[in-house]
Amino acid sequence: MGEGGFLTVVNGGPVDWTLSYTHSYQMLAWSWPATIPADTSVPIYLEWDTKIGHDISDDGGEATYILPTGEWFQIQARAPGRNFNLQVLLDGIATQGNAKGSTISLGWVHDGYVNWVLSGGNGWYSSSNPPPDWMTQNLAKLGSKTLKQITIPGSHDAGMSTFHKGTAFSTAENTQTQRLTVGNQLRAGSRYFDLRPVISGGIYKAGHYSYIEALNSWQGGNGQTIAEIIQQINTFTASNKELVVLNLSHDYNTDAGNDSYRSFTQVEWDSLFAQLAGLANLWVAPGDPTTVDLTTIRLNDFIGGGQAAVVVIVEPSGVDLGNWAMRGFYKYSQFKVYNDYSDTNNAETMSQDQLQKMARQTPQGTYFLLSWTLTQDTGQVLVGPSILSLADQVNQLLCLRLMQASTAEVFPNILYVDAFTSQVTALAMALN
Repeated sequence: MGEGGFLTVVNGGPVDWTLSYTHSYQMLAWSWPATIPADTSVPIYLEWDTKIGHDISDDGGEATYILPTGEWFQIQARAPGRNFNLQVLLDGIATQGNAKGSTISLGWVHDGYVNWVLSGGNGWYSSSNPPPDWMTQNLAKLGSKTLKQITIPGSHDAGMSTFHKGTAFSTAENTQTQRLTVGNQLRAGSRYFDLRPVISGGIYKAGHYSYIEALNSWQGGNGQTIAEIIQQINTFTASNKELVVLNLSHDYNTDAGNDSYRSFTQVEWDSLFAQLAGLANLWVAPGDPTTVDLTTIRLNDFIGGGQAAVVVIVEPSGVDLGNWAMRGFYKYSQFKVYNDYSDTNNAETMSQDQLQKMARQTPQGTYFLLSWTLTQDTGQVLVGPSILSLADQVNQLLCLRLMQASTAEVFPNILYVDAFTSQVTALAMALN
């Protein structure tokens, strides 16, 4: 009798890894490939022995992989207090944000997946717990590339890390999409933020609302205020000279009554722009900012001068940017993203749909957003599982499926998820 699950190991570097040592005690499955090739993701099935009559806390194992440079790391299974955990000991290697000798906990998911990503080479490696200024620290490799040539992590409904009830049928389970605030998403590595501004009680806030035909009304709730989001971005960019992209869409004045929510008027947009003008480091493109295609700009041109860069994208087509177009605000056509979510609660259906779209679109030069998100059906809206629970399920598969589907020509520009964690940043660096 045992408890099994998978560890997806991602070798995002240019060289193969070789198994040099393995050992286990009371593990029913602890078998490791002799080689993990470069630029691959490998699922490895592991199983703990849980039979009655022995001390489960003694279950354990070690597997050591060595690089051609002589650097090495060890994957370990431990069960202190009968709590299963996989971890990586970096006794023979250091990564950005993780000193040599440190240990990275990976956790454990019964019948699911946990992930370990290591990318880079020549003594310069990226992995879990990436540094908050990961773009700046990698400018030597990424700075000469345009946004179309790199992958950045992104947050779906980024402002919904908290839940403030809006309508009668809204709950945290059917409205909240993130656990981390925008500030903490930035520190975890996210650089593209889907912000959906609403007016609620006369205040600009992030909102998550949908029109429900069966109820003939809008339903949803609110998250962080726009003022709070601005303050958190400014705090982050004061010490981290990174690129931050805010995409504004799904604007609603919820003070109009939930059977008649409407989009913002131009006056309301101008008022929001005036508030967002409080963002430090708004980036203005040289030349004519009203015609530039931001996806063709090199990362160095945004942040290579030692300053952070914040750009605000306004998605609704009828909004007049006016003078704001000269102050760091851009039309959606200037940062045009292929963003077509799968509208399903089935992980397999979603993953196949998104990866097929990626394979079709990216060879055409499309700036591609991989919407790795699940959508609750009507029953789940009422009784669960929650949006965050669905995200936890499907995010487990991201490392395995995406690495297998990506090539030098076929890859996403934005990794877009609910329940954002730094694991998404580690994967983006492997792709880069």
